[in-house]
Amino acid sequence: MKEKSRFCEDLYNFSVGFCMGGANVIPGVSGGTMLFIMGAFSKLTGAISTIASVKTLKLLLSGKWKELYELIPWRFLFALGVGILLSFATLAKLLVWLLNNCQQYTFAFFFGLIAASIITVNRQMKKWSWGAWISFAASAATAFGIISLVPVNAGSQWYMLILYGAICIIAMILPGLSGSFLLLIFGQYQKVWDAVGNLAHFHWTISDISTVFFLALGAIAGIGMFVHLLNWLIKNFYDFTVAALIGFMVGAIPRLWPWQQEIANHISYNAPIYDISFLWTVLVIFSGLLLVLIIEFFARKKQEGGLTNVSYRS
Repeated sequence: MKEKSRFCEDLYNFSVGFCMGGANVIPGVSGGTMLFIMGAFSKLTGAISTIASVKTLKLLLSGKWKELYELIPWRFLFALGVGILLSFATLAKLLVWLLNNCQQYTFAFFFGLIAASIITVNRQMKKWSWGAWISFAASAATAFGIISLVPVNAGSQWYMLILYGAICIIAMILPGLSGSFLLLIFGQYQKVWDAVGNLAHFHWTISDISTVFFLALGAIAGIGMFVHLLNWLIKNFYDFTVAALIGFMVGAIPRLWPWQQEIANHISYNAPIYDISFLWTVLVIFSGLLLVLIIEFFARKKQEGGLTNVSYRS
């Protein structure tokens, strides 16, 4: 019975990784949002903090492999990682294709996801104080400022790829911030996800391998340094931090407005045209919203069963 319970937990962690990986491919959608609503946010940041710690380094250098194995939650990280990698392998090229060919409906689906995510993350708040509102407003303004930037090509030299990796991994783990959208701003979105898709399908080139390698190098460095700060903020300034995360989502959601149009590198947020496509778009929005609410429902059922923890309140 215990082994069956552990298998169910592994399967759930795999599904979290799959959802996180899929969300991270879409500009404007954060994998961190999926982590938060599915109850794995603090578990992952805690695991990363453990890995990127002095204690772990000491155990590694002293060759205390058994203690190192017991310290790090390998089973959780493995299931999550397999889900993320499988998601990249199966969804990266598909979602890029959908963005290029069915943008309105793709954006509508993820607009619904984020709208519902705002509701679910808001349930984690203890109290909306003045400080929390200020934190919310500042982060919302920052996120909106980021999505208002015009995409540029900042270069793809190896040191720039390391920098992109460090910046984007932080955005990917924070609810509301989209690492893929930052890649779009840096002019690297197509290059990066084409490389990931090619490697996943064993179409390897030196260019693709070097792109993914240097991005991963930057991501490891960035997340190792940032996660300690994030955990400290959640522990000591819980409401301010969660309010900021909600603000990021609210500020970023206009980027997923289904009826937008890009004209000369400028995004125009248009009013909907009330035709048959409007009805389909609204249905797609509600399907995304419903999906998140269903995910949250099962996540809470898991919490009641003791398999995961949806609440991050200290």
